[in-house]
Amino acid sequence: MRYRLKEGLYYCIVGQEVIFLDLPENRYFALPSRGTATFRRLVAQNGEAFVGAEAALASLINAGYLLEALDNNHRFGAEDFEPPMRDSGGRNRAPFKLWPLLVAVSSEVVSLLRLRIFPLHSVLARASIRKRNKQNDGYGTDLELDRWVAAFGRSALILGRTNRCLIRSLAMFSVLRARGFLADLYIGVRSEPFSAHAWVQYKGTVLNDSCGQIDNYSPILVVR
Repeated sequence: MRYRLKEGLYYCIVGQEVIFLDLPENRYFALPSRGTATFRRLVAQNGEAFVGAEAALASLINAGYLLEALDNNHRFGAEDFEPPMRDSGGRNRAPFKLWPLLVAVSSEVVSLLRLRIFPLHSVLARASIRKRNKQNDGYGTDLELDRWVAAFGRSALILGRTNRCLIRSLAMFSVLRARGFLADLYIGVRSEPFSAHAWVQYKGTVLNDSCGQIDNYSPILVVR
């Protein structure tokens, strides 16, 4: 027998903890400590069952988070995440342009409204609806990318930074994808105390945060 995670359930291993994101329910939760070693073994075995797994992971099975996989080729492991190599640095010091700033501010307002009206999984699905096409990747210039990074940096001065990482990252992700930059939207978590964070990466570069800050979080979901 082989197990799989229910659709829309993501996880990451943070130290000795296993943290889950139930995207349809927009909630995080941690696996009880008594089941972490068993779950890590299940990951290592790509979901293949073993003696004691059912009892140790009963809370996940009974809640419908852990299901029987009918396809033996099902991949149980977490997504592949690209570790950031650098952050945007001086990109947010590009010459001031009014139009990108207006777009950045309005995009953040739209993202805020969508997150208040629609469930998170629906908003993320809408944001990623543009097909990834490597032939079109980066048809915008480095100067254009610098301008958008600068615009969102300035929008933070207008709209504030506190508790807006997901809103700002969602807005930046949508704007860049619409202009041919195949950026990725990351959501990461940490424990003790628990916290979640969002940021945007493009070709290994963190665009709206610093690598020092990102290093505090383990990616749990990437929207491509």
